[in-house]
Amino acid sequence: RERFRQVYERAATPKTRPQPLHAVPLYGTQPEDIQLKAFLAGPLIMEMILVVVVVRLFVLLWAGGSAVFVLPSAFEGLWEGVPYASTAGPWSQPFRFSIAKTGLGDYMFEDNLRLDTVAVRYRSWQRTYILGSGPSSGHMLHCPGPRNHSLKRQAMMVARYVDNRSVTFCLWKWEGYVDSEHPFPFETLDCYTQGNGCGCFNWTMSVDASGNALDYRVAMAGSPHRGRSRHVFAHLRRIGTAPPAPSDFPGEDGRNFVCDYSGRDGHLVNRSGCPFASIPVALPAGEVTVERRSAFSNCYVLNKEVGLILEWEVVGPLLKVQVSAPAPFGEKTYIALGFRPLGGDSSAMARELGTGREQRFGMRGADIVLGHARGIRGMYADQYTGAPDDDNSLQVMDGAVAFEDGWVSLRFTRPLAGGRLHARFGLNASIASDLSDMLWSVGYWDPEMNVGEGHGVRRGWREVNWTDPEFDARPLLSLRPYRCAPPTLLL
Repeated sequence: RERFRQVYERAATPKTRPQPLHAVPLYGTQPEDIQLKAFLAGPLIMEMILVVVVVRLFVLLWAGGSAVFVLPSAFEGLWEGVPYASTAGPWSQPFRFSIAKTGLGDYMFEDNLRLDTVAVRYRSWQRTYILGSGPSSGHMLHCPGPRNHSLKRQAMMVARYVDNRSVTFCLWKWEGYVDSEHPFPFETLDCYTQGNGCGCFNWTMSVDASGNALDYRVAMAGSPHRGRSRHVFAHLRRIGTAPPAPSDFPGEDGRNFVCDYSGRDGHLVNRSGCPFASIPVALPAGEVTVERRSAFSNCYVLNKEVGLILEWEVVGPLLKVQVSAPAPFGEKTYIALGFRPLGGDSSAMARELGTGREQRFGMRGADIVLGHARGIRGMYADQYTGAPDDDNSLQVMDGAVAFEDGWVSLRFTRPLAGGRLHARFGLNASIASDLSDMLWSVGYWDPEMNVGEGHGVRRGWREVNWTDPEFDARPLLSLRPYRCAPPTLLL
């Protein structure tokens, strides 16, 4: 209305020169990479017409949930690609993702997550419902599996920005939302008020002009002046039409959405039969092939694309561990392990100590042991994203770094209970608990500056039970499908 008033007032003054018109964002300030840039230089009457058309179009598409949400038809279909970055590191297995529209104008997104395993029982999946009309149009219910059947809602998002080639969904808190039950840095980074929820979670998809390529990016939060945590980034190609979408969606509207984990949402997405049987499976992005023996009782390939191997054994109160991978930068490569004793803790105490589930998809709260050609370095991550600081809180014994046959390996011994939480606050802080998680990375080490230059996509996060690594059959918890084949490891 304000823009229309300005144009109308200029129209009353014939000698006023027309000014360029910038398309108005749908839902506030848009990110630069998807901001519409439209300019008009012509008669005032044409500018007025364009303003009316643009405003009416935006209202018809989605006006804060009061009308309808319409996704451009170019997004509909079946897509496939290999994620080059994720919270677990780059993938070697393909990722299939579908977008289907119902006859009622709602949408369903579906995918299966292979997580670098061919064993179906260890795969995960995601089913997402988006309402096209009603008071909650543009709202999304995200149901990742497998989950506890007692959970009614796993995550809710809402469409914040949309144009003819891109759409962005951001986090949205429903009534009764409990911050501590979700892995977002609400308190430490105030991510929810940054960009209407986009500071916590930003899911942006962009289709190219041909309609056959989709850029898929899910990003979590990021520390000030630092990059965001890349949750899943992939370049997808269209491989078919979308599967049929059910006409019945859970709940009456976005406020009453519930995940049906005892029914439809409690199992893998059906990708069997036609047309999926005729679709060739994409080849892995490139796995490392090598044979080597393990001297440890536990040996797992945590990431096939990077070639990262984690080996360890627990001896009384000590953890003897080795991590190794191909060295992409030769003897200028570093390799690192991070330990978070309270990585899964949702308590207020954990948040106050700068750790816990709030930091899950970032680095903060990790005691890090980093190995490079000149030795071993103790560090601590005090930021969600960004370089860690030097810190010797964690006692490291019998440390060694080796470069052999194009590989780098880091070996050391640490106490199960140790690190900054133990040294500074006297907490037990044992990694031998269900709350513990770990981080790993491989990157470039600058020998002149004696600093790491970052890991890029060669990093990952996992929950590891150091005393019983195969206790749980759920994806990303049990390491059973990633076990090294004794006595020889073949990647």
